[in-house]
Amino acid sequence: MRTLQEIHVVIDFSAFNSGATPAPVDPRVLFDSLPRAERYEFLRDPQGQVLQTWFERRNEQDLVVKLNTGGGKTLVGLLICQSSLNDGKGPALYLAPDPYLAEQAAEQAHDLGLEVTDDPRSHRFTSGEAICVLSLHRFVNGKSVFGLLGDGSRPIVDVGTIVVDDAHAALATVREKFTMTVSKQDHPETFDRLLTLFGPDLRLQSPSGYLDLTTEVPSAVLQVPFWAWSNREADVTEILQGLRDDERLQWSWPLVRDVLPVCRAVFTHDRLEIQPPHPPIGKIASFTRARRRVHLTATLADDGVLVTDFAADPASIADPITPASAGYLGDRLILAPRDISPAVTDDAVREIAVRLAERINVVVLVPSHRQALTWKDHAVLTESDSKGIGAAVRRLRDGHVGLVVLVNKYDGIDLPRTACEVLVLDGLPEAYGGLTRREQIVLGDSEGMVNRQLQRLEQGMGRGVRSVNDHCVVLLLGARLSQLIASPQYRARFGPATRAQIDLSRKVAQALARQDGDPLEKIEGVVGQVLDRDQNWIATARANLTQATYTAVALSPAAAHSRAAFAQAALRQFAEAADHMGKAVAEATDPAERGYLQEQLAAYQHFTNAAKAQQTLVKALANNPSLLRPIDGVRATRLTASDPQTVQAAKYLKRTYRDRNSLLLGVDALLADLVYDPNRVPAFEVALERLGLHLGFGAQRPDRSTGNGPDVLWATGNLRYLVLEAKSGATTDKIWRSVVEQLAHSMNWFQETYDASCSATPVLLHRSNTLEHNAVAPAGTRIITEETMSSLGQALRKAVIALADADAWADPAGVETQFRAHGILAQGIAERFSVKPRST
Repeated sequence: MRTLQEIHVVIDFSAFNSGATPAPVDPRVLFDSLPRAERYEFLRDPQGQVLQTWFERRNEQDLVVKLNTGGGKTLVGLLICQSSLNDGKGPALYLAPDPYLAEQAAEQAHDLGLEVTDDPRSHRFTSGEAICVLSLHRFVNGKSVFGLLGDGSRPIVDVGTIVVDDAHAALATVREKFTMTVSKQDHPETFDRLLTLFGPDLRLQSPSGYLDLTTEVPSAVLQVPFWAWSNREADVTEILQGLRDDERLQWSWPLVRDVLPVCRAVFTHDRLEIQPPHPPIGKIASFTRARRRVHLTATLADDGVLVTDFAADPASIADPITPASAGYLGDRLILAPRDISPAVTDDAVREIAVRLAERINVVVLVPSHRQALTWKDHAVLTESDSKGIGAAVRRLRDGHVGLVVLVNKYDGIDLPRTACEVLVLDGLPEAYGGLTRREQIVLGDSEGMVNRQLQRLEQGMGRGVRSVNDHCVVLLLGARLSQLIASPQYRARFGPATRAQIDLSRKVAQALARQDGDPLEKIEGVVGQVLDRDQNWIATARANLTQATYTAVALSPAAAHSRAAFAQAALRQFAEAADHMGKAVAEATDPAERGYLQEQLAAYQHFTNAAKAQQTLVKALANNPSLLRPIDGVRATRLTASDPQTVQAAKYLKRTYRDRNSLLLGVDALLADLVYDPNRVPAFEVALERLGLHLGFGAQRPDRSTGNGPDVLWATGNLRYLVLEAKSGATTDKIWRSVVEQLAHSMNWFQETYDASCSATPVLLHRSNTLEHNAVAPAGTRIITEETMSSLGQALRKAVIALADADAWADPAGVETQFRAHGILAQGIAERFSVKPRST
């Protein structure tokens, strides 16, 4: 055979080359031209469809591209970047939520044959010849190499196209970067000065809350009233300027400094967090000046957050780019075992997962290290940081590992094929920071907060199915997760493919529930069918997805007005800000959210009309009693038990629960929140109030609504009351003097608020009933310990199961029979489910 050198040249083919071929701009043509790895043989249909639509709309500044989790968003984003470079709309920047995902994206770019760099100073990036792939952390910060608006120390880097991958995860990162934290540990003098400065205002908001702050109770959280914060802007600025050379605060101070007067400031026992109502993303001028901004997402229950947090154009966001079908996804069986039988315990399901892990990879997502402890005897790996999680994911992809626990990682990891065949979600993320905890307290179960929970749940469930060829069984532990997929109202807010899979899975669950036999054996059996690739399951699962299509976008009507209001406030145009915020309030339908928006309206009004601001705050409290109290305070509303206990209980249960299943799941979710845990105090207090309502008592939270009085007050009938001070976050084995003093203060409040015809029993909820040597409890004090709370909860649960079985929860007579049988009638209930305090 002749070598190439020996081949006789008959025709010089270069003569037909009229010059360099222009680099393709159409991303589909671009893909075909790339020297890509073999695994990228062709574009999937959904990828080609969204790329075509993007190409047609590419000159709109803000676009949202929606693809299912595992639908290949990274590839789409990288092609959009390269297409924009070829179109002369560079430089191009690809932003991932964290370093691990940025590294993954860079590796994928190399496999596609695209040139990338992680150096934003690189000439190849700035000249538009290479895509810069970075984590969002490096782009959004007070020392950003891309420069800050108004900061002459670094020039603004021109960027033509920005792609934000996993926009749902990126939002949390952006909020974090626009939050300044003054830690008591790192800046004790500054923290103490600020706490002293606002101490009188905080004490007026809540005497007991302020006491918790100053005695370093971990669950303590109080927001500085907006009028106190803005009135002392000069003092706060002077104090914080003293930290301007502190390396740790240089990453955040420049981002919040210009909007300091309108920031929210929240104290916890160990830090002060300062955050604007929305991120002033304009400080990162490279972002706002980019000619093209593309947000890639799989799950956003409310796309309005792109408007509020990224200042995106509402019209474009309301018209996202989606594939023709949402059904391009692997099969998932999504089971909440408690939905099959209330007798199934979480521990029993954990045992199933442990057995399955002997032959396949089982991944468990937990919200906290505390929850991870329930798996410690069986987990091969437990990881919580980015590096450890990345290593665990690589091991799972390489072969069988067994049972792996990942802490608070519900997005940003890919576990395809056999890397994760069973995924267990053991709880949802908890709020740890002061701002998020305050928001949780204020918004509770509002539509916005539920949407966030659903989004995190959908993100988590998507970890094990990354393509149409994947399969996974998802097991949901805990009553709250069961509630979220059992409720038709909540299910409607999932993405179309996830919703279709949940609907099919619930049909499977209902069929299992109708069968005789051990529910655990039935659950393990059907899981085995799916894992062993039962052909009928595969066919049914795929057919179920064929009709899944993307529906109209959920865009909060208030989002655009709220963002516009903040934009005006940032310019100190407070009258205009109040006008826009008023329109946001008018659009809100959920009472808790309307009140929250009214509080922000009052904050803007304060700068131009302080008296009007206080009036607005009074109106806000009518919608949401958890908000800031006005300067003149709030008058306590006397609580009464209008009907006999069992009549009230039957009315409440009928009004709250639509069927047997929702009743059983609802009570289990209630009891799950009545745990003595320092990280879940707000949820405990909400649950304690609701427990009273389930028992047929009048119930309210005076300290929340007025800033004074007990955490919870129950009216048990016949002018008798229980004054409840909740110390479920206590970690000591003794009851401190300050705690019983709070209980005594609440009893004094009761005597001042109610006349002599009313009587009250002081009740403390604490893990211990042992008093510190110098602590003296009020006369007649009872202690509800963890053990007695568990007994009370189980008594209610048994009564409710009996009522559900008899279909009698709306019948006062039936309720009375079961309440009497289980010892939860009002007479003597405090004595039955509590103990006396014990002196040391």
